[in-house]
Amino acid sequence: MIAMKNETKVLALDLDDTLLRSDKSIGVATLAALDRWLAAGHEIVVATGRPPRGVASVLPPSLLHAPRIVYNGAQAIDNNEIVFARPIPVQDVRHILDWAEMSGHVWYIGLEINDTLYVNRHFEKPGVFEVADLKLLCEEPVYKIIFFFPTGRRDIEPLLAALPPTTRALVTPKFNLVQLCAHDVNKFTALRQLLAKRSVAPASVIAVGDDINDVELVRCSDIGIAVANALPEVKAVADWIAPSADDDGVAYVIDRLLNGC
Repeated sequence: MIAMKNETKVLALDLDDTLLRSDKSIGVATLAALDRWLAAGHEIVVATGRPPRGVASVLPPSLLHAPRIVYNGAQAIDNNEIVFARPIPVQDVRHILDWAEMSGHVWYIGLEINDTLYVNRHFEKPGVFEVADLKLLCEEPVYKIIFFFPTGRRDIEPLLAALPPTTRALVTPKFNLVQLCAHDVNKFTALRQLLAKRSVAPASVIAVGDDINDVELVRCSDIGIAVANALPEVKAVADWIAPSADDDGVAYVIDRLLNGC
């Protein structure tokens, strides 16, 4: 039995492959469940690895103004205001770019700065980006460094070994890329900061996720849930497993919570 009592609960939802189906849509059953959750007086926080610019276009109208965590937890936004920010240290950005230049390999590298993706060379990828000399941008707040592998991921061990201890790598089998962020960045830390601004206790959080960047969120929340299509690392720290994103797993979660079972 899940005791919901009468207190406001916060449902923290990852987007891709959690709230969003594999075709990036949201099922009818899930849309209806989101409305029921909000109508019951509870809250929703979107928690994603996406940049801010990539969030609104996939949200239903009911969530367009929901607080959101972006960049894997490097930023939290509420009412269009950044309430938490943890960029990668400037010296780490310089170190990583210098290492890539001296490594003897051709790398496709992106820096996420102020909701714009800057890349060091042109390649075919979805989304808008700007080609730039990344070394000229090191002083800007870099929330994520991305190493892209357009033709398939090669050996990344030399890259991982070269990272400074103040930088964290997020590696997932779901994408041919490696994401780098500040070492203490994760979705739960950002959520805790966001909730502190809203005077909401972290113990009221239920989190749902699927990928490597959801591990801390699922593990540290009051109730942590993995969808059936989640990576083993997420399932290992979850309190229970919901159906997959394509099977409206979030709708199942909401109905189970609201029904107290």
